[in-house]
Amino acid sequence: MSLSPLTLLYLFSRMLIAKGIGLVVTAAVFFAAINLLSLSSFQGLFARQWTNGDFSFLAEQSKAITDDFINSEVNPENIRNNLRHLTSRPHLGGTETEWENAQWVADTWRAQGLDDVHLVPYDVLLSYPKNDTPNLVRILNSAGEEVWASHGWQKPIHAPEESSPEILPNFNAYSAPGNITGDVVYAHFGREQDFKKLEELGVSVKGKIVLARYGEVFRANIASTAERQGAAGVLLYSDPQQYAPLGEDTVYPGTVYMPGSAVPAGTVYLMDGDPLTPFYPSVESAYRLPEEEASLPKIPIQPISYDDAREILGRMDGDEAPEEWRGGLNVTYRLGPGFQEAGWQTHLQVHTHNVRTTTYNVVATIRGSEEPDRYVILGNHRDAWVFGGLDPSSGTAALLEVTRVLASLRNETGWKPRRSVVVCSWGSEEYGLIGSQEWSEQFGKQLADRAVAYLNVDMAIEGNYTLRTKGVPLLYDSVFEAAAKVPNPDPSEVEAGRTTVYDTWVARQPDDDHPGRPRVKNVGSGSDYKSFLHNLGVPALDIRYTHEPEMYAEFLYHTLYETFALVDELYDIGFNFHAAMAKLWAILAVDIADAQLIPFSVMEYSNFLTKGQQEVLQEYGELISSKNITMEYFEAAVTGFSQATQKFLDDLDLLDTADVLAVRRVNDQLMMVERSFIDPRGLLGRPEYNHVILAPSTSNSYSGTAFSGLTDPLDGIQDLDPIQQEARWTQFSQNLATITHFISTASKVLSDDLW
Repeated sequence: MSLSPLTLLYLFSRMLIAKGIGLVVTAAVFFAAINLLSLSSFQGLFARQWTNGDFSFLAEQSKAITDDFINSEVNPENIRNNLRHLTSRPHLGGTETEWENAQWVADTWRAQGLDDVHLVPYDVLLSYPKNDTPNLVRILNSAGEEVWASHGWQKPIHAPEESSPEILPNFNAYSAPGNITGDVVYAHFGREQDFKKLEELGVSVKGKIVLARYGEVFRANIASTAERQGAAGVLLYSDPQQYAPLGEDTVYPGTVYMPGSAVPAGTVYLMDGDPLTPFYPSVESAYRLPEEEASLPKIPIQPISYDDAREILGRMDGDEAPEEWRGGLNVTYRLGPGFQEAGWQTHLQVHTHNVRTTTYNVVATIRGSEEPDRYVILGNHRDAWVFGGLDPSSGTAALLEVTRVLASLRNETGWKPRRSVVVCSWGSEEYGLIGSQEWSEQFGKQLADRAVAYLNVDMAIEGNYTLRTKGVPLLYDSVFEAAAKVPNPDPSEVEAGRTTVYDTWVARQPDDDHPGRPRVKNVGSGSDYKSFLHNLGVPALDIRYTHEPEMYAEFLYHTLYETFALVDELYDIGFNFHAAMAKLWAILAVDIADAQLIPFSVMEYSNFLTKGQQEVLQEYGELISSKNITMEYFEAAVTGFSQATQKFLDDLDLLDTADVLAVRRVNDQLMMVERSFIDPRGLLGRPEYNHVILAPSTSNSYSGTAFSGLTDPLDGIQDLDPIQQEARWTQFSQNLATITHFISTASKVLSDDLW
């Protein structure tokens, strides 16, 4: 570690204070050393403060020096070693290896000296295939004889661990078991509009086995839509058009693109948390639903490789698929139903079954010195479908380095965060955010009252092109400032004059609506920030390094080939991008934990609401007016929030920061802004989503949006029959009134007045 003279001097001063040396004596030593070292840029400043008896410059320098310490201390090799350990065996949620990794994380945090390290168990319903009897898809001829069968496991290609006997057969979690035979229908990406297109083309999926592509919407949305349409089963595959865009000869292990044998696993459960204890924690005293009453799929769903999909698509009958539905396989894409050979059918046999088991969170704390009852929470999940080299173990490996560095900062400098930093390693996220959802349900009252922000890293990297963030407007400025402090890990970018992570971010992912700054995406669902933001109203951020925009997706995401070798040899040679993510995460946490006034961007929220309102009116204004529904109150609420925000910021200039109670009052107001958008009853018909501004669209749980309570009811409304239209307009009107009310509520929390 190489530290600047000023940093070394500061650390020495903190050590003197920690040893009980008085502030005046320490300041005198500090001032003398500055002169001795000829740090001219600081001599005049400190001389004036010394003369005036103001020793606060020690504290004023701490922020920059803390950043220097973090940037210097993060060690890429430590992250590499962490990842090597974490990916040595498969560690599916609820299994023995997940428990062993949980113990290892807990032991690591205890060795680092973190406070209050706890293993937190939950008894939950998870889902597994039969290890000795794989789920299979077969093609049967007219005599019922097998013509072809899919592969039950993925083929080992490169890394030795790919041949591990602990690897389970291909499956989708929470699929219903089933043994069905029928005709197959191709449904493109399995979106609502794709099923509607099939209906327009005269192709029914009722009683059929639907074949759909991964990529555009959450797989559970595909399964749910197919089930509602009456499908008997679902097959999911990744088309090489998106996942092997350079051709099937240019794939792993030579590149990061998907080989024909790869099969991404994943949950098809559309809700979050333990299926048997919705809205309540799965502790010993919990009431559990009978499994048949849980909101789980009732039809079998199975992922297959694109090699296997080729065998099915190449034999299909029916009209050719629309041009935009055709993918990258060298076959004629047909809609079906059924096969060209008379009497041939598809047979789907799924043995996936649900099991009650225990999953574990690991939670630890770096206790705050002044506001220990205020929490800045860092989270990453620990479980993976197989090895999880990217998702999530790259994030876990970085988190363990973040905690080591923060522990070193405390031990070597005497630093203590103003607010407590809480670090969380979640269990069984892949099944439906199980660990974080159960924890937030168990401790929801404390978290809703005390949590300042939740900073999530689902995976540290999915590429090495630029930073990608999802977050609420309150955290925009914080992540911008933190990214500007982190040295750029990309040598070519540094050579081009872009020396920080922020510089590359703004160059490669600009915000079209705000020239000169990078884009921050809206927060949907799909990772552990969901319960914090969408249920409790805790401001949330998700950060990672990502790939080029023209790349479609995480190419080996959730497959056997997401190994340590994939990361070490192709994604991050030297682990410098992992290190940049760890630095950003740590600096962001310290910035929020240490700031006297919580650094929330309330004006950004005002701008966000204004823009969202304008987009709703642009898209649907005429349609809404045609129903004589007024948007006047909604517009007034948004304007009122802008006015309240400006007044709050004006009053902030007059705040006496020496008044502890005044500072606490303002911080409480800032913490209440996001909470103000929480409806305890949830959006109409969606009790699992309480945030009336940022709830994701019903058609894609992964996607973030603004005012989905207004846009979802109006999407495609004119194509419905009159009774359905009326129901949608009722839903829209109710949501409009609710959203208007909660925006007005947010305005009031920024004021000291009751009304």
